[in-house]
Amino acid sequence: MRHFRSVLAFKLTGVSALTLASVAFAGDYEECLLTAVEHAADSESVAEIVKSCEAKKQLKDQSLEPSVRKCLLSGALSADQLLTAQTLKESCDLLRKNEPEVPERLVQEKLIENNPYVLAAHKRNFIMPATYVDEPNQAPYKSSQDLYPGITDPIQHGEVKMQMSLKVPLTYNDIFFSSDALYFGFTLKSFWQVYNHEISAPFRETNYNPEFFYDITFPTKDLNGIILTRYGLEHESNGRSQLLSRSWNRAYVMLGYGQSNWGISFRPWYRIPEEAKEDDGDPTTPPPAPGDDNPDIETYMGHFEVVGAYKHGKLEYNAMIRQNFNSGYGAYELSMSFPLWGRLRGYAEFFDGYGESLIDYNHRITRVGIGLLLTGIL
Repeated sequence: MRHFRSVLAFKLTGVSALTLASVAFAGDYEECLLTAVEHAADSESVAEIVKSCEAKKQLKDQSLEPSVRKCLLSGALSADQLLTAQTLKESCDLLRKNEPEVPERLVQEKLIENNPYVLAAHKRNFIMPATYVDEPNQAPYKSSQDLYPGITDPIQHGEVKMQMSLKVPLTYNDIFFSSDALYFGFTLKSFWQVYNHEISAPFRETNYNPEFFYDITFPTKDLNGIILTRYGLEHESNGRSQLLSRSWNRAYVMLGYGQSNWGISFRPWYRIPEEAKEDDGDPTTPPPAPGDDNPDIETYMGHFEVVGAYKHGKLEYNAMIRQNFNSGYGAYELSMSFPLWGRLRGYAEFFDGYGESLIDYNHRITRVGIGLLLTGIL
């Protein structure tokens, strides 16, 4: 075991074995001595090693809060060769008591986002095997050239809802400001009629959401928190054709504020216009592929989104609202998560309104569901 730790220490980010040992095993005086002796230079005396470990132990006891020690340890053990000791220390220093409160997720993401063996979460990642919709949207499937002939209402009330969302950095150094970065994100959200054997249990709808965005964070002692800004371009579509095709492109700005146990963000957007679809007026033929599949989508999806998150102990509560004040349409979502085992958390969600999926952008639904959450907001 000691040999494994020594090898690991030498491989991590070019930090010397003695320095890494004092970080990864801070507070463990014996481990410091063992590691230092094993990797000491031939001319280094035992007295010098003892003195060094005693000084590090004293420094740790005086300056490192538990949250900082945990951050340094997890960062060192998950580090890749692009992470430097300075970056690790600066990221973890944000958790010190005399620094502004920062959500731990932001700190941990900075430590692992360049690791080639780790994919960072973007939005929430979850699966809800049990959900119920009050009024499923039957219209698109009835009008799509007899997709399910002989079945009056093909879509059932119960289905699985799941989401997978990841991001990767496209830059590895500061661009204009400290801690800014350019990212590529991808979110996939699916609705699976797994219990609907009458129509062969299809994935009735999957939305694909790639985006490029630029993030800047500003820790502020005056507000005792962190200001988050984001500028992005995104595409969202359901990957279908003709009558079932739905898509749009947006440019957005996000402004948020967070502390260690809560955060809120406001994200307005601008829909990038598309050319109108030219229909020949013949109801027996599908409209041509080019052109806007959903010209009124902003009427129902609104022009902005507000998201809030609050952590109380081991419970996390989230809320989302979208609104178009001119039309009166929009949506809201309430959810909570709670610990189960390991990194898995229980997840419950309530949604009411328009646009839960692109195929339902102009159809109001109410959904309740429960399942498992892998990554939340905080």
